[in-house]
Amino acid sequence: MPSISFITGIILSIFFVNVFADNFVEEHANSSRHPGRHRPPHVIVIIADDLGWNDVSFHGSNQIPTPNIDALVANGIALNRHYVQPTCTPSRTAFLTGRYPIRSGMQGIPLMAGERWGIPLGTPLLPRHLKNLGYTTRLVGKWHVGYYSVDHTPCHRGFDSFLGYYSTFIKYFDHTMRQNNDTGYDLHRDSRNTSEVVRSRKYFTDIVTEEVENIIGHHDVENPLYLQIAHLAPHMGEPEDRVEVHDINEVNAKFGYIKDMTRRKYAGMVARLDFSVGRTVRALKNRGMLENSIILFTADNGAQTLGLYDRYGSNYPLRGFKSSLFDGGVRSSACIYSPLLKNVPRVSNELMHITDWLPTIYSVAGGNVTDLGEIDGVNQWPALRDGSASPRNSLLLTINEVSKVAGGIFGKFKLLKGHNSQYPDFYGNISVTDDVPSYDPTSVLNSDAGRAIAGISNAFVTSQKIIELRNRATISCPAFDQFVRCTNKCLFDMINDPCETVDISAKHPKIVERMENDLRRYNAVLMPQSKSEFDPASSPRNFGGVWLPWVRSNSSTIVSSTG
Repeated sequence: MPSISFITGIILSIFFVNVFADNFVEEHANSSRHPGRHRPPHVIVIIADDLGWNDVSFHGSNQIPTPNIDALVANGIALNRHYVQPTCTPSRTAFLTGRYPIRSGMQGIPLMAGERWGIPLGTPLLPRHLKNLGYTTRLVGKWHVGYYSVDHTPCHRGFDSFLGYYSTFIKYFDHTMRQNNDTGYDLHRDSRNTSEVVRSRKYFTDIVTEEVENIIGHHDVENPLYLQIAHLAPHMGEPEDRVEVHDINEVNAKFGYIKDMTRRKYAGMVARLDFSVGRTVRALKNRGMLENSIILFTADNGAQTLGLYDRYGSNYPLRGFKSSLFDGGVRSSACIYSPLLKNVPRVSNELMHITDWLPTIYSVAGGNVTDLGEIDGVNQWPALRDGSASPRNSLLLTINEVSKVAGGIFGKFKLLKGHNSQYPDFYGNISVTDDVPSYDPTSVLNSDAGRAIAGISNAFVTSQKIIELRNRATISCPAFDQFVRCTNKCLFDMINDPCETVDISAKHPKIVERMENDLRRYNAVLMPQSKSEFDPASSPRNFGGVWLPWVRSNSSTIVSSTG
């Protein structure tokens, strides 16, 4: 007769075999449903240039429909407290380094063509970190963090390929840029060892879209891809022809209800950007990559509505615009979509900063954040994935030692210091006289992005859910007759007063003291701004009419072609 221990052993063996079989079946089923789930995800970052809070329809405006961007929100997360830098170069520096720009002198006025400065070469950038993890890294569009030597250009900072422009902006059709009465081409196709000037008359947003589709279409899907799509749109061009649209007849037919012609053409630029987003998502779906992708969409800073480029973008109801530390300048339109996210769709009111993306992306790519050294960004992936609280409770907006302004956020409080009378008003609510059509949630469901995501999503997104989500993402403020001018020091409650109308610094002196101490600590590590004068040696006249690196590089010579 078998012993009790023998019978027990048989029973346990059968149990463990069954458990193993069940687990194998479950894992195999999950692998079949999500074939890329155990591989590092593809990461696609889409950066819009000077896009306002009120220029996307998921924040509540009906004037410019953005159905493809809204589809990312409808299946992902609207990032309603996502802060950036007040201008282009500092924002891109913060994103690529994970560090506040003050640490490297990259704060302040953006870099212009022919200026001899950029992100210091000793500072490792996001694409270099990802290459170390086995990623293919590609940049399409704007660079704008230094190009005076070959070593400062994208393919010597970690990107495998680059199609785009080095400087602040180019014209949409002829791809030239004017600086100090010098005009030259600034559209390049670079790799590590070669550089070619691209001659084309295509609308630049369409060039970006076609290049993105080509990259995705030829990518080895077994290897992780980092694709940074830095759009020119909806940034303005030269003052005499500042708003260039793909097709004016199409724009007039679609946006004829917008009475202001400049704003109407601006809407056409945003619509073409949104169309590009849809084609990008569709291309990922067609290649079987969307199931294992993370797509981040963000503006680099707020829209500019007055001044050199009068009356086009809108940050309403946020106060201020580009270059300002009011939220219209530094609170960006942003969202994230991925099948890896849980508890979606949702609106996140958790505090985030543009420096957070380097450690967040590095972490989800399989890296150990401690390997990144001293950074200011924090890993937001667990909070994004699960819907938990953000690990960030404070952030530095900037310290600009030249214009004598500074600002930061601590919890719900925002402190501004210095002479903040520049751009302090509410700008861009220019749709009040237009006969704007109602928001159409079915256009979100039927957009390229909406259809592509629906093909892989287990979520059931309806028109009603889209409306509810949009309402939660919309900021509204009570009517007010006046607001503080804030010429020295102001404290705002950004949860209860997101329009920054009431200075509460006198009521919270301890909060002000704590935040001023933070600013002093940051000021102690601030590097003076790297701004330099235009270098005549950089003139396109010295390089066949092309903006190119002009300072001798330590790396191997790039073979340049101006043909």
